[in-house]
Amino acid sequence: MSTLFDDLISRYKTLNIAFPVLKPVTLAQWTLESGHGTSELASKHLNFAGLKWRSEMVGFATPVEYQAHDGQDFYCKFASLEAFILGYWKFISRSPYKGWEEHAGDGKGFIQFIGPIYNPSGAAYVKQVLALVSDATKRLSAATTVEVPATPVVAGAPAVIVIDPGHGGVAKTGGSSPNNAHSPSGELEKNWTLDFAKRTRNAVLAKALASGKNVKVLLTRETDINIGLNARANVAKSNGAKLFLSIHFNGFNGQARGIEALISKVNSNPGADRAFAQTVHDKVLAVLKKLDPATVARGVKEQALGVLSDIELGNSIATQPCRACLVELEFMDVPAVETLLRLEPPQATAAKKTALNRQAIADALADALLAQV
Repeated sequence: MSTLFDDLISRYKTLNIAFPVLKPVTLAQWTLESGHGTSELASKHLNFAGLKWRSEMVGFATPVEYQAHDGQDFYCKFASLEAFILGYWKFISRSPYKGWEEHAGDGKGFIQFIGPIYNPSGAAYVKQVLALVSDATKRLSAATTVEVPATPVVAGAPAVIVIDPGHGGVAKTGGSSPNNAHSPSGELEKNWTLDFAKRTRNAVLAKALASGKNVKVLLTRETDINIGLNARANVAKSNGAKLFLSIHFNGFNGQARGIEALISKVNSNPGADRAFAQTVHDKVLAVLKKLDPATVARGVKEQALGVLSDIELGNSIATQPCRACLVELEFMDVPAVETLLRLEPPQATAAKKTALNRQAIADALADALLAQV
């Protein structure tokens, strides 16, 4: 048992929660998930429960990429032990766990309800947690109380940002093709755009939290599905979005290079859209230049694009609540670009490097978006 975990127990004993009877069983769960507080996720990121990042966790945690036993994913990184405790209860308030309050009368009923949702081993997982409850109870009883500082929250009304991962699925839908460009090894644009969109969302939420900005980030798709162009833009309209960013990759002859940003040719707010697109273009270009000086600036261009339809975005001559652009991050059919950004390179060392490169570009996109909020 680590001293850090001992500190967590003391703070958990001190904190008031809605169902104090559940402290022993949840502490037992954290003991199991963190290997008695010794896991790397716990020691480096104060995540004792193996909580994967979800957008609802903004204000409680920031996302961090982590290699767990079941693969690499984004997990919650907590700034303090108190933030972790509050974040855990926020995490299980999400829809997969709805209804656990009806089982909060005792620890066994609680873990029997949430356990199979939390861990695919189901009954075996519940049995492991329950076996640790007695020890957790003793440790809570023996722990000293400590002074607990308040956990800061992000203030203000959220500004809504919609990020659109281009393409998806297997069939053309509402003018949206399932895939256009592909890399020399056969990786698909639709998968690259989804990876970048998720990374950008996480980066926006983390940077917003650090800077005290309150934002809500929506993706037009979370999985490999295709959505019509108007339907993508309409996500912005129906959610009152301030910004809409569509992410794509170019492909041409295996040699053309560079980043370009596009705005709608038929446009009720061309100046605002162009300024937004220029910021996106320049932020990403600066990072791409550091990764590979051979990339070039292709600038901001105008084009008739259904995904940037003013009507579907909710803009009109009278009001323009949403600024929008589409970014072509690079030409993914170029071998050098694939070397930089490939999703699944054959070597583990290369995979780590390309993930860092993709994250650097996602951070630049996040900076561009937050500069407009």
